[in-house]
Amino acid sequence: MKKSLIALAVLGAAASAQAADISLYGVVDTGLAYTYNDDWSRSGNEVVHSTDGESNLEMASGINASSRWGITGSEDLGNGMKVGFKLESAINTDDGSLGQGGRLFGREASLTLSGDFGKISAGRMGGVGSSAGTYDYVYAIGEAFDGGDFNIWGMTASSRYDNMITYETPEFAGVKVTAQYSFDGDTGADNDDYDDAEDGQHGTEGKTTVDRYASLAVTGGFGNLQFVGAYEYFNHAADSAVKDDGHLVHLGGNYDFGVTKVFALAQYYQGIRNAAGWSLSDDLIEDDLADFTTDGFKGYGLHLGSITPIGGGDLTVAAYFQDGKLENAAALGATDSFDVDAQYVGVTARYAYHLSKRTDAYLGAGYAKATLDTASALDVNHDMEKELIQAYVGLTHRF
Repeated sequence: MKKSLIALAVLGAAASAQAADISLYGVVDTGLAYTYNDDWSRSGNEVVHSTDGESNLEMASGINASSRWGITGSEDLGNGMKVGFKLESAINTDDGSLGQGGRLFGREASLTLSGDFGKISAGRMGGVGSSAGTYDYVYAIGEAFDGGDFNIWGMTASSRYDNMITYETPEFAGVKVTAQYSFDGDTGADNDDYDDAEDGQHGTEGKTTVDRYASLAVTGGFGNLQFVGAYEYFNHAADSAVKDDGHLVHLGGNYDFGVTKVFALAQYYQGIRNAAGWSLSDDLIEDDLADFTTDGFKGYGLHLGSITPIGGGDLTVAAYFQDGKLENAAALGATDSFDVDAQYVGVTARYAYHLSKRTDAYLGAGYAKATLDTASALDVNHDMEKELIQAYVGLTHRF
């Protein structure tokens, strides 16, 4: 009797697993990277040479592809409907630590219902212009590296967001529409960078005390052509240092000529916290952001790149340019505000040789320079600059 019950339990578990269609997958990427940094940055009200031609050789994770592992599953509910999930974790293969600030499933944690109506996903996931996750459309379609080459990436992007709901239409004549909304972009963050934050407490989901996000994207493909157009909206928390709401517009695509695939992307942004290779908190304003207000960065970015099959591998090259301005920055209570011009230029190349369908050996190199015109802001003659040279070699394995 006991043997019969055990057999029935095993058969039931096998049938359940088959119905659920659960899969384990991942990417392990490790390499050696050389970087040369020359960095002029702000110290108080002066510009100092903080990194004077510093060279470094290190082991790094995720150079060619982000190291990660994940679990996916789906179940057929009948009548053309399916339910599925995706749990994905970032890992640093050079030291074994978790990425995404130590979140177990920080890359994505989503539940999806799909059918003839399209599909609806809920949970933590990337925005359409984040170069991250299931709904990575802008950079997967419009940028050759889909998120930059190691330390070089001269575009402005959104991010992964908590409490996100995404709806995607069925495909009509090769075109589909994707819409997203996040009730609270990062529930793990405190408000230390905000004005009048009470003990750094996080705000309330769905309220003006937290950062919220929305997007709308149109994607399509016709023969060898793929295109994407997207709008992203950033509703900054009421006490954020950035007072204007953020807007980010993308237009781009790629065309496969057979001998090479060419990518092009243009973007416009306004009211953005980080742009042109610079961030408010780390670079421009070293003091607590609660002491400052600004309208954020405004400007545009351009990208041109290609992927060319050569000798059993792929050669990817890319160029980036951004021209922007930090608008109306001022200390709290000050009557005068200032603008800061910003520029970014970057060029890079990578060759990945396919040792098998799942394993690549790669090498690459690139150069980038970012500049802030600080004269109006700090009354000094030297711009804040970042100059970077990189070269690397490594191995990627997918399972």
